[in-house]
Amino acid sequence: MPTGKKMFKSIYITICAIAFATCVPSTVIAESFDYRFDVRLGLAKIGEMQVKANNDGKSYSVATVLYTTGLVGALYDVRYDQASIGRIGVGGALVPVRHTATNDERGTISKLEILFSGDRVSSVTFDPVKTVPAEVTTFRHTVDPMSLMYFLLRPASVAKVCTGEVELFDGRSRSNVKFTDIKRYNDGRVECSILYSGNGGNGGKVGIALSSLVFMPDNNGLMQIQNFEANTSIGTLKIKAR
Repeated sequence: MPTGKKMFKSIYITICAIAFATCVPSTVIAESFDYRFDVRLGLAKIGEMQVKANNDGKSYSVATVLYTTGLVGALYDVRYDQASIGRIGVGGALVPVRHTATNDERGTISKLEILFSGDRVSSVTFDPVKTVPAEVTTFRHTVDPMSLMYFLLRPASVAKVCTGEVELFDGRSRSNVKFTDIKRYNDGRVECSILYSGNGGNGGKVGIALSSLVFMPDNNGLMQIQNFEANTSIGTLKIKAR
């Protein structure tokens, strides 16, 4: 069984690996949002997550913070901050420019920076230093975790949820992300499962396997994320929108 700190870090890594697209994530409407989530294990709330994003039609930015609360926070005081900026390309494609991440785990801090040039990864920097495969600078048409988080959480039409696939780059490896077991209900709800593959495919290797996503239409008929569910060795985790 993973320790509380490792378990909570695994939750965050898995959440940030979720994404969907029609080959390349795209958006064409200027927008901004500020979402709040509760992270629960059974009936117990163990943390909170906030996502802020802005798109002016030419560029976009997104920032996420996730931290422990309550008893878990007292025992495992951790905080994860990630942010990305990019430009809006042809057809509304999200084109990452810079991704940063800072993890503070009970005072132990680690950082990551990914820079992009055009459609290519140009550099990756870890602090403390980690080995980065030389071939990462040959990776093209990949999207960083926060750009995918933005695309996942933005209000979208029913045709855009749980469709397509995308290449995710997390700083060391790539994953092909697909959606399976898609269900569409008469009340407008859409549910689906996640499939990872490639040298970055987690397949549960980080101690948590995301099992489902749930979307519901808002008053304008746009789909919004309602919750994530994940199966782990310690039970079912739910990350629920407020």
